[in-house]
Amino acid sequence: MPVADGPLLSPEEAQELILSHVRVLGSERVGLDACAGRVLARAVVATADIPPSDNSAMDGYAVRGADVAGATAAQPVALEMIDDIPAGAVGQRPVGPGQASRIMTGAPVPAGADTVIRVEYTRAECPAIGARIQVLQPERLGANIRRRGEDMAAGQPVLPAGTWCGPAQIGTLAALRRSIVSVYRRPRVAILATGDELTEVEDQPAAGKIVNANSHALAALAEQTGAQPSILPLARDREAEIRAAVENALDADFIVSSGGVSVGEYDLVKKVLADMGAAPVLWQVAMTPGKPLFFCLLRGTPYFGLPGNPVSSMVSFLQFVRPAVRKASGLPESAWRLPEAGAVLDAAAHNRGERRQYLRACLRFEQERLHAKLSRGQGSHMLTSMLGANGFVLLAPRQQAAAGEVVRVQIFGPVG
Repeated sequence: MPVADGPLLSPEEAQELILSHVRVLGSERVGLDACAGRVLARAVVATADIPPSDNSAMDGYAVRGADVAGATAAQPVALEMIDDIPAGAVGQRPVGPGQASRIMTGAPVPAGADTVIRVEYTRAECPAIGARIQVLQPERLGANIRRRGEDMAAGQPVLPAGTWCGPAQIGTLAALRRSIVSVYRRPRVAILATGDELTEVEDQPAAGKIVNANSHALAALAEQTGAQPSILPLARDREAEIRAAVENALDADFIVSSGGVSVGEYDLVKKVLADMGAAPVLWQVAMTPGKPLFFCLLRGTPYFGLPGNPVSSMVSFLQFVRPAVRKASGLPESAWRLPEAGAVLDAAAHNRGERRQYLRACLRFEQERLHAKLSRGQGSHMLTSMLGANGFVLLAPRQQAAAGEVVRVQIFGPVG
């Protein structure tokens, strides 16, 4: 199933080509508590001021700043307490000259007051309406007052479309009384592994067989990316079986298979897809691991044929499937690809090949600089190279990097 002759595409060229065939999915309305990890399909505008009124940032006394400007511990200013305003209540009396209202954090500031004196700066033997309160230290005019609308003002855009919803965004939506929210639909990703050599996790592998780890690792990556994965049963190296499996996957937004897209006699996936009328887009990328990537459109559905080696399939997913899923999810372009940075190599590294190399590494901050420690084994069959890894060190063809040299890295996990 030829795609094009000539040199292999660079990873960036392959990404752009794939993304040009991906569209943003439609939206749906969900309850507020179902928004975690979803992407807003519509901008959110504040419909009211938050806070809705000036309120106290401290437990203390609402006063007129001019009345207490000269207060000291040696010469305190005495004020009459005229009201007691707990949180959730509204003061009943305006504050006049020589007066104060006791106020709790969050309570609306009463009319007439322009400053809140924190309770630590006062002295009162028995605070009660009619009692005398001594102010021992002044505060600046307007101190300890949260102003109406200083967090969000009515009519102010707060969350643009394309915003990923985490705890802060959900809290903001709740504050704005958005119980139902318009979000983009989560992409559905069908995951298929092919090959006579594979067995399921719960089966005892016979001689010559290996456990299907790819489907489960790819499903976890899809979930982490924001998609809804579904793992399909294994498909053996039979054209009819592969075709039936692919047909069953066509109700998904993306199909991701692993294995069967190289050049071996039993690599049948590309032939089956051709027979089904797939429109090929690209095959093979100038990278290692992950060269035998196949991408096509099958009846309008993007299909990713990933390599069968476990690490190759995971690297390819992060480079190509992840950006496609994130674009389809409605995220802005700046969030599609893995973030990149420069990191100091702990030990020398050498790319002896003619394709860009993606070396698994543990990235960490040390003395305010990002450092990279390469995983012990770098074979594309070695799942352990991904254990503890949170980034890739990218080496250009024939690049030699010495210990202490700053190299290009991609980040795919939390950095400590």
